[in-house]
Amino acid sequence: MIRLIASDLDGTLLEPVERLPEGLFDTIRRLHGQGIRFAAASGRQYDNLRRLFAPVAHEMCFICENGALNMVGEEEASAVPIPYKMGVEIVRDLMQMPVCILVSGRHTCYVTPENRAFTDDMVYRLRNTTAVVERMDQLDDIYLKISAFSPDGVASFAPILEKKWGNHLHAVVSGQCWFDFGIASKETGIDALRRRFDLSRDEIVAFGDNFNDLSMLQAVGHPFIMENASPELKKMGFHLYRKVLPVLNSIADCGGNWQPGGETFSI
Repeated sequence: MIRLIASDLDGTLLEPVERLPEGLFDTIRRLHGQGIRFAAASGRQYDNLRRLFAPVAHEMCFICENGALNMVGEEEASAVPIPYKMGVEIVRDLMQMPVCILVSGRHTCYVTPENRAFTDDMVYRLRNTTAVVERMDQLDDIYLKISAFSPDGVASFAPILEKKWGNHLHAVVSGQCWFDFGIASKETGIDALRRRFDLSRDEIVAFGDNFNDLSMLQAVGHPFIMENASPELKKMGFHLYRKVLPVLNSIADCGGNWQPGGETFSI
């Protein structure tokens, strides 16, 4: 019996124009009526996710900030920030690189004024709750997650950051242009929800497409990756699927009594 479904957003659930698939809200309501929770699992902040899923947010769970903040509706299930001194040191490293820095606090994300286009993207496209500060290393807030953005891609500096920080916390590529730091991972969010609802691995489905989804995929009984997923992930035996919504509808059609089948196959 499936009781929890978690899905990454960018590159997974969202359509190419960054819209949710048509009919998703109706499917989430169907699943909720059957006692099946749907969780948006993302590096995005909680406010952003609640706005995106506004019509059904009260029926959902949210694995936010790559698992650093996990919510059931409006109730906090867990929060796992980066130790403050470590966060300051990471930020200072990033300040020496040609990147835009995004720091996620408990209720807002922080940017600096140098790159107006980046700030406008956070506010107007992503619709983040955002504050502009002069110094990222002097915040009066917790560091839930720290992100580096480079429009030219992160491949050139990702190995440097992984080597220095990979033994201390999760330091991972989360998209072509993004690199994320956090103590938590999406597995942290899955574990928080699993404990909250007393679930087994076999009662959980998860969808992802990148390495920041890997821990979540390994923590569930039914892991799916998308066709556009990293080639390295395709070697790991996860189920491969084209789109998330047809799987959700299949689970709802079966009332949760479902096993992968049909178009689904393992690499």
